[in-house]
Amino acid sequence: MAYYHILKERRTNLKLSIQDVSNQTRLAPQYIQAIEEHNLDVFSDDFSFVRYFVHAYCDAIGVNWQAIADEVDMDINEVAHQKDMALTMAQRRMVEQMASVQKKKKSSTKKKKSWFQKHVSRTSSSLSTNQSQLIKVLVLIGIVGLCVLSIVNFGLRAISNQKLQTQEALRQEQLSKKEQETNKLANQRQKAKEAAALVVEKISDETNAYQLSNIQSDVKKLDLSITLPTKSKITVTKDGETINDDTKVYTGTFTQSLELSENCTFEISIETYSDNSITIDGKEISFDKTDWQEGQPAVITLQVGKGNQKETEEYSEYDSGYDYGYSDEYYGQEGDYTYDQNEYTEQTNDY
Repeated sequence: MAYYHILKERRTNLKLSIQDVSNQTRLAPQYIQAIEEHNLDVFSDDFSFVRYFVHAYCDAIGVNWQAIADEVDMDINEVAHQKDMALTMAQRRMVEQMASVQKKKKSSTKKKKSWFQKHVSRTSSSLSTNQSQLIKVLVLIGIVGLCVLSIVNFGLRAISNQKLQTQEALRQEQLSKKEQETNKLANQRQKAKEAAALVVEKISDETNAYQLSNIQSDVKKLDLSITLPTKSKITVTKDGETINDDTKVYTGTFTQSLELSENCTFEISIETYSDNSITIDGKEISFDKTDWQEGQPAVITLQVGKGNQKETEEYSEYDSGYDYGYSDEYYGQEGDYTYDQNEYTEQTNDY
């Protein structure tokens, strides 16, 4: 399909009128109509702006200019060549017609003339010679004028092409700057995203225990995802309280939202472990099989902040009432280990 048919069909599909496109491109409506109808004569033999007009038309309606640029250039060159050939043929026909007129005048029948006729003939011949010379001069002037016009047209076309190249270079430079700015913003956003990303660190002195940090203040929950190659029950607890249906047998992919609090501990138990893939907000969490035996549940602990302090507090209470294992027998019967002052002094002296 020719490029001008593509432009017209695209405009029609977008339900845009020629005036709508004219308002966007600031091109006269007759130029837009001439492009769609392939009537390049409207451009008054100056085809240097046709390429620019078609390019602007493509940008306005979303047609890929690069896909039709070569076709547009070939079409413009072909039309310009046809115009030049027509002009050359017209000049050639004009010269031929003038030459035939001169031959007809020279081939006139010679007759015997009187002195008056000879005088008139000489005068007429002189005038005819002058006229022929005038015609030759006029033809020469016409040819020179056409050459001058061709040179001027070529110069204007070269200037127009140079201007279009300059504009295109400026446009490419602007596009390059915008692309650099876009890439810079994308890098900044990527760095900001990475800086705000969740950090998952393994707690060194514990097995399958992880510390979750760098959680942004506006993040209220984390997404847990577990792939399940085989059917399995899964239990997820927060500070010892189950937050999912632990009686259900899950298949495929298990997902659970972990609602956060300032200091909390999550525990994930996979009843039938089979190299499951475990992620928290896209962060991979590995399961260490060092102390794990086949058939046992796989348990992973996630600690947010300082974690749940409940166990530590219970240990303190338990420690305060701890029985060190000493009985009353160590001291004797109740009340027997109380000495009076004299006994204590005597025992001390003996010692």
